[in-house]
Amino acid sequence: MNVTVREVSGEERDVAIQLEKRIFEEEGYPYDYGRFDAQSRVFAAFTEDGVCIGALRLITQSPLLPPSLSECTVWDVNEWMNMEKSFEELGTQAVEKEFRHSGVGVELIRACYRSGRLRGLTAMSVITEPETAAFLNDHLHFACRQIGEVGFHGWDCAPFIHVFSEVEQKLALKDPASYAWFTEGIPDDLLAAPRN
Repeated sequence: MNVTVREVSGEERDVAIQLEKRIFEEEGYPYDYGRFDAQSRVFAAFTEDGVCIGALRLITQSPLLPPSLSECTVWDVNEWMNMEKSFEELGTQAVEKEFRHSGVGVELIRACYRSGRLRGLTAMSVITEPETAAFLNDHLHFACRQIGEVGFHGWDCAPFIHVFSEVEQKLALKDPASYAWFTEGIPDDLLAAPRN
């Protein structure tokens, strides 16, 4: 399947946000992300015929703290708040059911990661289930670390952090080919580990 992922604006952005909201509501997850629209970069996945099938956003810390810092019990919230513009939340991943487990979600994460790295971010948080973080760590060789308690809005979700240097060092060591693919488009001097 040929899917194109890019940061979106204008009408495409509106379509992606509508898809995000619909999927969250269908799945019964809390959705109150419209208040972050002005401080979010939105990425979307499109099929060859231009249909939006997935969305993911990066939320800055200003003017509102993102949910991972404001709505979770974070063990050392000041550590992450003090990062200011070098920290954003990877939030609201939404993919149409028939395209899940096909690589669309990872493509969206990759696009956000690349954008963040190129703009000077050093870490991204995410609110997810511990078993999802374990999958990312064990199978995709990410380096998610839990930074707070389980229980986001009563769900079995917790805040996790992706420190870019940790992700890059682990992924480069465990799976050099995936590391080269995941970091494609990021200059070598921005990476914490060399590509082979």
